[in-house]
Amino acid sequence: MSQEEEKAKLFVSRLLSNPTLLTLNPLQKEDQIMSFMDLNADQLKPTLTSNAFFLGKSWFEIHKLLIKTLRILIDESLFPGIQRQLYEKIDFRFISILRQQNWPQEKIKEEVLNLIKKIVSSSDGRKDFSGSYNAISRQIVDKYVNSIFTNHTYIHFELTKVQRLKMSKEEVKDMINTSLLLRPSIYVFSSNMNKDSSSGIITQTFAEKVEETLIKEIPALPEKLVKSAVRINLSFEDHKYLQATSRLTSIINSMARSFKADMKIDRGASSPEKSWFSIARKNYKYFGWDIKMLDELYRFSAENNW
Repeated sequence: MSQEEEKAKLFVSRLLSNPTLLTLNPLQKEDQIMSFMDLNADQLKPTLTSNAFFLGKSWFEIHKLLIKTLRILIDESLFPGIQRQLYEKIDFRFISILRQQNWPQEKIKEEVLNLIKKIVSSSDGRKDFSGSYNAISRQIVDKYVNSIFTNHTYIHFELTKVQRLKMSKEEVKDMINTSLLLRPSIYVFSSNMNKDSSSGIITQTFAEKVEETLIKEIPALPEKLVKSAVRINLSFEDHKYLQATSRLTSIINSMARSFKADMKIDRGASSPEKSWFSIARKNYKYFGWDIKMLDELYRFSAENNW
């Protein structure tokens, strides 16, 4: 490692040690530090261009080196975390329900892990993957699916009677968690993405292209699972026959993206997830969410103080 790389590592490590970042996931930490460097560029330049750091280097060169170093350090915790979620928290036996042919679980996990590595190697995919990572690592899917199967109301009906999933509660959790991991694959398979930059919604034509490529790329995954994952990015407003798993996962992913562990709740204030659902219900058309699902998830969060 060169002297400049050592200095960059030392500087970025100090930023990462900030106590305010402690409860964030690795990708949230990365996003926070990148924002900090962009917002405070004018204040950082005199120090970082001095003899103590990178004398003679342009700000562009320094910024590029720091971002590269930041990603290397984040990856040191990100990939072990992803592997833990993939190998310890998801049981892929549900795939045999979607397709008769059986594949070894280790083979499936290996192919999914390779796909995730491709996702987080792109800037957009990396940023977008944060919601998936949070949802699985914080077991957000588990608690809402538990409530869905306890109450047997709208979402349960959509999963079991409309989508006709012949799965147990645990198998549905595994399918949704897998869909969360696969959802950002839209950033891997095309450089010509037709996507709304603010809502994140893609076109059906683009979704079909991604599905076709992904099915070839990971033959171990059944077509129904691939479509459920990719179509999370479609709007229910425009596609009324969208699978229930896609609709549900889209909402959970977006909510999880803004999730921060150990958030303090002021006295008399709504819980973080209840507050998020309350706002989401007002904007459901813009983001293409199923309002009936939002209403039900809002009720679960209120009843459980989530």
